[in-house]
Amino acid sequence: MTIAAAESPFAVRSSSPVTLGRTLAALPQPVVFDELMAAPLVLRHKDVSAALRDSATFSTSFYAMPPMESAMIALNGPEHMRQRRIHNRFFNPVASARYADRVAVVAEKAVAKLAGRSSAELVDDLIARYPMAVFLDLLGIPDELGDQGLAWVRAVVAMLGSPMNTELVEPGQRAYREISAYVDTLIDVDDPADNLLGDVIRAHVDEGGFSVGACTTAAVSLLLGGFETTIQMMSGTLASLLLNPSAFAEVRADHARIDAAIEEAFRWASPSAGLYRLVTEDTSIAGTDLAAGSMVYLCIASAHYDSDAYPDPLSFDLDRRAAHLGFGLGPHYCAGAPLARIEVRAAVSALLDAFPSLRLDSSRPPAFHYGARGFVQHGTETLSVLL
Repeated sequence: MTIAAAESPFAVRSSSPVTLGRTLAALPQPVVFDELMAAPLVLRHKDVSAALRDSATFSTSFYAMPPMESAMIALNGPEHMRQRRIHNRFFNPVASARYADRVAVVAEKAVAKLAGRSSAELVDDLIARYPMAVFLDLLGIPDELGDQGLAWVRAVVAMLGSPMNTELVEPGQRAYREISAYVDTLIDVDDPADNLLGDVIRAHVDEGGFSVGACTTAAVSLLLGGFETTIQMMSGTLASLLLNPSAFAEVRADHARIDAAIEEAFRWASPSAGLYRLVTEDTSIAGTDLAAGSMVYLCIASAHYDSDAYPDPLSFDLDRRAAHLGFGLGPHYCAGAPLARIEVRAAVSALLDAFPSLRLDSSRPPAFHYGARGFVQHGTETLSVLL
C-alpha cells in the first residue's frame, strides 16, 4: 500500500492531537509506504518496539556525518555503550533529581513573566524559550548565548530530524561546529564547576575518556536533545489537560498527578511522531521486505493508538499503566528523559500555582500537525489560554 504525498496523514492539521496517531493506526496494513515521508511506515506497536530494540538491523548510523560522527546518537556497539555509561553518571534519574530545585526556580521565573495578564499564547510567551533557559542555567553557560544559541540549536535539530533533506545539511553542520567551538571555551578540567557541565567533565575524567572534544560533544548533545522535544512535550501535556477537563480537575486538586499526566500526554499527544532508521541488512517486518541500505520510519504516533497495546487509546487516562514510546526504546532510549520530565513537571506546577483558573481560549484553538515550528515533531505552534 502506498499513500500519495497529498493524502499523507502527516500533511493534515487538526485541532486535536489524536488525529495523526488515530488515522495511522486505522490503516489496514501494518507497513505502508508514505510518499511524503519517503519511507515505509511501520505502524503497529509490537513491530515498532521490536525495531527500536534491534539497533543492529535498524541503525542510527546515518547520523554519523561530520562533525557529528562521534556523537552518541550516531554510534552503536561498544563505543555507544561506553558513552552511554558516561552519560548515565550525570543523567540517570537519581543524578537528574539533583537538578530539580534549580529547574523549579527557572520555571517560576519564566511563569512570573505572565503575571498581571488575562491571556497568553503559551508557546511564544513561555514554552519556546524555557528549555534553553534551563540548560543555560544547568550548564553554567552565560545568558549572552541567548538568541544565537537558539539559532544554532534550531539549525542542528532541523538537520537531525530530516536526514534526507540535503538543504538542511550544510547549515546544520555549520551550526554544530559553531556551537561546539563556543562550548569548547567553557570546558575547564582543572576546576570543573558545581553544575551539569562540571558533572559532564568529572564523568569523563572518572571513566578515563576525558578530552575537551568529548565533553563538548556530550554538552552539545544535551542541548540538542532537550530542546524541541521538550517544547512540544510541554505543549502536549498542557494541551492534553486543557482538552480533558476531568483529568485537569484531578491534577489541579492534586499536583502529585502531574507525573501521570506527563506520561499519558506523551502517548496521547506525543511530539515524537516517529524515528527514521537505516536498514543494515535485508529483513522484513510484518511480511514486508526491507532492503539493506534503505530507510524506514518507525511510527510512534501510530503505535500509541494501537488498541492491542493501549486499550481504549482515544481516552486520556491518568491511570494508564502501559509505557509510551515517546523517548524511544532499546539502546538509543533518550538519555535525557529524566531531566525532560523534571522540566515539564516544574513548568506545569508553576503555571498551575500561578494561574489556578487556567483554561483554553476557545476562540483560538490549537492546530496540531507534523512539522510544527519547522521541526520534525508533531505538535502545535500556538496554545492560547485565558489566565
